Amino acid sequence: MTIKLTVAPHIRDIIRRLTEAGYEAYIVGGAIRDLMMGRAPKDYDISTSARPEQVKEVFGRKRTMIIGKRFRLVHLYHGNEIIEISTFRQAPEETGRITDKQFGKPTPENMIFSDNEYGTAEEDGWRRDFTVNALFYNPLNDEIKDFTGHGIEDMKNGTVRAIGNAALRFEEDPVRLLRALKLVGQYSFHMDQDTEEALFRQMPLIVHASPSRLTLELEKIMKGIYSHAILPAFHRYGLLRYFLPYVDENWDTPATEYAMRLLAGRNKRVAEGQFRDSISVAIATLALPYIERRFCCETGALWPYEPRTLGIIYQVLNEAFQPHHLIKRLSMSADRMLQLQTALVNSNKVGKITGLQGYTHARELMMIQNIVEWHSPTLEKLWPPEPAIEFKPKKRNRDNRRPRR
Repeated sequence: MTIKLTVAPHIRDIIRRLTEAGYEAYIVGGAIRDLMMGRAPKDYDISTSARPEQVKEVFGRKRTMIIGKRFRLVHLYHGNEIIEISTFRQAPEETGRITDKQFGKPTPENMIFSDNEYGTAEEDGWRRDFTVNALFYNPLNDEIKDFTGHGIEDMKNGTVRAIGNAALRFEEDPVRLLRALKLVGQYSFHMDQDTEEALFRQMPLIVHASPSRLTLELEKIMKGIYSHAILPAFHRYGLLRYFLPYVDENWDTPATEYAMRLLAGRNKRVAEGQFRDSISVAIATLALPYIERRFCCETGALWPYEPRTLGIIYQVLNEAFQPHHLIKRLSMSADRMLQLQTALVNSNKVGKITGLQGYTHARELMMIQNIVEWHSPTLEKLWPPEPAIEFKPKKRNRDNRRPRR
């Protein structure tokens, strides 16, 4: 089938270079979904017949890095952007039951632990999870390949349909449970009956998913602009109690209702280009209402500054995101901007506070609360977007010069 999609020029050039080197190459995954729905892709994934080492030869070793054990692929660096380039796979012949180190019990019988058996483009399409993820697009000739025969139709109808046996697909990789519900939340898709029934039946298997992969999925959700829609979908289907149990336990509370409104406000500003897509800001945004509740504050009423405040903020921040272990840089940044909220709202010492570390992100968090709840006309004018810091070169102290020998 031929279809014209507007692809970023550098992505088109990557496909061209792989093709000229004698390899098949296609855009795959979420970028095609976004393009077909008229959205700008947040990133592009490419699949090719070239092996990882061959991809490095095409683009040079300085621009590429091979990553992964379970699934080896190449990261191609284009400025600040990372493009993932994978090699066509076929369904692995061997799966196995091993003892899960985290829970001390056997993993699902058909769970996949190695997925590096290379194959053709069609074999790669059939081994994928859902039909809407099995579309392959060549921007050089505008050809789209739908190997399962359902992908384009399911895209038009907004249907999440597992490829083949749905229960088996979720058993092979329990993270697919999460990805199915991301499609439901992010795109307002619905699941076909077989896929939905299998998802409910296999939901407990999510405990066997790699903690690092689940934390990476959390970071992707918080970085993106659909967290306010994805997390409610997780709750409706029962996944949130495994993914963010603290949030799930407190779902029907004013704190969580406020948290979703804050996330929606943050995501709108990011989509409009007014804020950066900072993960730490999103993390702080979700945690803030639970901190207010811990201090018995009303919705939107910040806690008073007290010496004990700092420890409580950090404690709630960690509780809210268990069982995930946020990298230290993210948790410290979120903690810092939450600590600054009371000072930003109550202080008139603008010059002093704008010079503090983390001010820019703390201001963004304050503005999110303002556009959602406070609606103050003066806050945005009072606090400048960037810290007004003048850096002066250090003067040499002539008296402390080292004497000549």
